[in-house]
Amino acid sequence: MRQGLASSTIFSLSGEAPAAHLLPEPGDHAAFDAAVLVGETTRLACSIRKLSAAGAMLQIDDVIVEAEGLHLELANGQSLAGRIAWTEQGSAGFLFETPIDVISTLARNLAALPAERRSVPRVELHQTICVRRGNQVEFTRSRNLSQGGCGFETDIALQEGDAVQINFDGLRPLDGLVKWSQGSFAGVAFHEDLPWQVLMPWLRQAQQQPSHHTRIAVIQEQNGLIPDQKAIRLDTPARVREGVRWWNVKLRGITPQLVEFESRAPFANGAQLWISLPNIGGGPASVIETDDRHRFLCEFRLPLKAGDLGRIAG
Repeated sequence: MRQGLASSTIFSLSGEAPAAHLLPEPGDHAAFDAAVLVGETTRLACSIRKLSAAGAMLQIDDVIVEAEGLHLELANGQSLAGRIAWTEQGSAGFLFETPIDVISTLARNLAALPAERRSVPRVELHQTICVRRGNQVEFTRSRNLSQGGCGFETDIALQEGDAVQINFDGLRPLDGLVKWSQGSFAGVAFHEDLPWQVLMPWLRQAQQQPSHHTRIAVIQEQNGLIPDQKAIRLDTPARVREGVRWWNVKLRGITPQLVEFESRAPFANGAQLWISLPNIGGGPASVIETDDRHRFLCEFRLPLKAGDLGRIAG
């Protein structure tokens, strides 16, 4: 088996097995990764439409006689034992006997190709991201990411050709153009591809520490890191920069001198950050305390004005 120059196969970081009725996204023109379904009496060529830790959705034209005791042989040399869970009009669901490491499988695919042909296909992942179009800023959820672009949910009325900036945790800001927009979903093509040498380690970390979608609200919380009883308690998305890397975080509390947020970022005590706050811009701050809940307490270099707190809260 030989892989094509590009792949439309979706590699999912979800632990769930791919279900039937997988809908293609606009712009899907490349071929799926080739594979072979092998049993005691059969050997059927097929293609992989989607692969997760639990199983794969196959595109197959032949009739599958055996349902048990099968192996899915990938182009990278892997042989994955499993069984057929369902079939439907040229598609089939294949469940693995034991879960696989999706990123390791993707890495083996890249290693099997010449360096000039290595390209990371679309990876399904759901993370909180920040989308900017002009002065509009939205914290929303991603659907997938590849070297050349990403798909995401959005409440902004994006149009094809709109210039946007996408911010994933721990990656540099990614500028691009909207390639398609349908309802509450959109896809963006980046101006510059993400190098696979950057994307693969990042995906490994994302697989190990998945982030969660945020919501905007003011909450009552009594056990925060800020000792001031007059602190405003929040559950509001914001962004933090350390060096050239941006992180999407949840604000948990704020006073004119202090800000507390929650993040999976590996910030150390003393780290110098730039905190971008909703409605007022941002400012420099230093990490002065952390805890085991992934909470960070920072001190602003210049105290906020009293009116700024009200603007942040609503």
